[in-house]
Amino acid sequence: MPLLLTSTADQHTVGIALSLGFGSRDDPPGLSGAAHLLERLVMSVPLQGGPSLSERIEQLGGTSNAMTEPESLTIHARVLTDDAPVVAGWMLDALTQPALSNEALDRERQIVAQELAVAAADPADALQSAFLDAVFPGHPLATAVGGTPSSVERITLDPLLQVHQRALATVPLALAYVGNVQEAALRKRMSPLAMARAGGVRPRRSPHAPVGRPNPPDPTWPDGFCWLLAGAPAPAVTDPQRDAFVLLGHLLGASPASRMYRCLRDEHGLAYAFRAWTRAYSDAGFWCFLAGTDGANGPEVVQLLHAELTRLAQQGPAPADLEAAVRHARTELLQKAENGVDSAVVMASHYCVNGAVRCPEAEAARLAHVTAADVAGAAAVVADGLLVVVRPDGRARDEC
Repeated sequence: MPLLLTSTADQHTVGIALSLGFGSRDDPPGLSGAAHLLERLVMSVPLQGGPSLSERIEQLGGTSNAMTEPESLTIHARVLTDDAPVVAGWMLDALTQPALSNEALDRERQIVAQELAVAAADPADALQSAFLDAVFPGHPLATAVGGTPSSVERITLDPLLQVHQRALATVPLALAYVGNVQEAALRKRMSPLAMARAGGVRPRRSPHAPVGRPNPPDPTWPDGFCWLLAGAPAPAVTDPQRDAFVLLGHLLGASPASRMYRCLRDEHGLAYAFRAWTRAYSDAGFWCFLAGTDGANGPEVVQLLHAELTRLAQQGPAPADLEAAVRHARTELLQKAENGVDSAVVMASHYCVNGAVRCPEAEAARLAHVTAADVAGAAAVVADGLLVVVRPDGRARDEC
């Protein structure tokens, strides 16, 4: 198992992340939500016959959490430097040797059911689900991370154990450690059994159906406030063209230095809250623009976004605007790299998905080489494939 160690000797706390290259898109057919349910169990079941992993870390004064994404499951913690080696050992033991039981599964299944109910009632969550369905039709990336109430109810102990064993045997596992590195102590705490069961870096992405061209229906705008997501497919995480889409997000984002800010806020007063970004996976990605506005103004917001994308596609960004976007992107990238936990999470999950060590400094330097023509090309792709989803929409409840 690779240990991704970043030494920052002047810090008193350590950020740790343990990532498994198995996410929601890898859930077995009919059992969506399995990876997410496994994540919750790893954090909450008894560890070595005593308190759970999360309770042990909190008892030491640390903080911990876990997340399931489409391509990874990650446990992370921030603890004092002296406690970090033992906590890292606990994390590895908890992920590779969880004490799964029917009782624990029944308890967490009830918690997940409540979590799904909250998400279903949240327009922001419903909006993101609808957008992924639209941008990745028929593709595993559109799978809901938490699953559905019916799929979670179907997950029993034996299938979940099989999912866990298959993941450990076939997908990468990596530990990232950011802080005052005590490598000898860290390696001493690694369980030989856990290390032996840790999957190596190997091809892990089975062929999936290609992403179809999105063709969603036109949005139905509601009376009153709503959220809209407008976007299009974008390059995968290792595609060199992805950098242009990153900058396109900053050019049309919420910074007062962006043209979209000046257009939506200053000139037309149509939206108070909005932002733009790109998300990339191992084989696909998307670019999107999120805005909250009155339903009556929704069509005009989309029209202004499309007009700005078209202008950028035809003319490219002005030099000053491009420079500001590059600076914002680099600041965002390096700021995350300087946060111990964020940096550890990104390093571990990136390694599991792509089989390579991520270098934020190299990524930041690469952004400076993106040209106006590169951004124009990205804008043309988004303008040509732009799709829009709205929540809450104007349909009757029984139509949703």
